[in-house]
Amino acid sequence: MRSIYEPVSRNLLDTGSALSYNEPRCGVMGMGCDRGLDAILLERVRFGELYDAYSPILTEKQREVCELFLGEDLSVSELGVTLGMSRQGAYDLARRSLERLGEIERLLGLLELQRAHKSLVSLIEENRDILPGEFLDRARRFEGRMTSERNGADV
Repeated sequence: MRSIYEPVSRNLLDTGSALSYNEPRCGVMGMGCDRGLDAILLERVRFGELYDAYSPILTEKQREVCELFLGEDLSVSELGVTLGMSRQGAYDLARRSLERLGEIERLLGLLELQRAHKSLVSLIEENRDILPGEFLDRARRFEGRMTSERNGADV
């Protein structure tokens, strides 16, 4: 099964998608795309999640380009003008920034773990009627500790 956090290089950046160097952008009404609009939107959401989780690890310039591309939905040309660089320079910076987000997730795997955790919690809740009470109590205590740690509270 393909992980949703595989490298960026042939997805969002290089296959006529929203950050394609060649205009028109694929992300606009799916023009010039061989992938569906849903796939492009899911990929943008994925990078938004990665950015939310890992933006502190990026350089200031990488954060800026991600905010402009992911948050403001600027084209490569608009990125170049805003950042005071050529389209090619903006494309390269955006590509490297998004690749870095994917690389960090591959190394740390925090978002993948978070998804697995949510799936496990859902599975336990769906089957709470048939699970032993002691197991449910321990699972709830563990979930409480995980939530406290995630929110930065002392445990």
